[in-house]
Amino acid sequence: SDIYAMGGRPLAVVDALWSRGGEAARPILDGLVEGARVYGVPLVGGHSNRRNDREQLSVSIIGRATRLLTSFDARSGEHLVAAIDLRGRFQEPYAYWNASTGTPAERLRGDLEVLPALAEAGLARAGKDISMAGVIGTALMLLECSAKGAVIDLEAIPCPPGVDFQRWLSAFPSYGFLLSVADDDLPEVLARFAARGIAAASIGRIDDSRQLDLCWHGQRLPFWNLAEEALIGCGPRREA
Repeated sequence: SDIYAMGGRPLAVVDALWSRGGEAARPILDGLVEGARVYGVPLVGGHSNRRNDREQLSVSIIGRATRLLTSFDARSGEHLVAAIDLRGRFQEPYAYWNASTGTPAERLRGDLEVLPALAEAGLARAGKDISMAGVIGTALMLLECSAKGAVIDLEAIPCPPGVDFQRWLSAFPSYGFLLSVADDDLPEVLARFAARGIAAASIGRIDDSRQLDLCWHGQRLPFWNLAEEALIGCGPRREA
């Protein structure tokens, strides 16, 4: 997702796996092999240690992009678009939304191909994959890096039916992306996701305020002022 979120296509994976002795690493190894098969990205090397006191995994992926999506190019006036595969389930008891396991490999690869295709068509310049920070936290990261603000309509965020919305806001989806999209490009972007069965919607507008506000049932609530407090510290530096 990190590679696709930047408009790229992954080429190869290198893993470093630490585990306890015996067969403790076997489930992880089996999963890595299956993931490489399903997503068509070969596991080309790495390192292992079977004398650790717990299981640990570190992953590096190399990819190539002909036209980048970045975290630094969101523009004021553009739509903040959320695209999430809702055809999944929570990996209980965790906040991971799994729309990958058991899904045909061809569909998974085709769904991810939407991202570099959008970049190459010039339909989006900025994007980020929704991570453990959830939709709101990931939006904050994108806004901070671009030195922007936004107003997000919580009711516009795509959400699976029957799922607790508060839990959904903190979910880490296996397929979830945020994009900054211009007015003229919004219909085409939404149509491309819809063609793949991916739920996508404009959930707000980007502005110059460096403030993130949330709207809920007609109320606008201040949430985070990036001019006063950084989230990840990766935004442009301001002169004293």
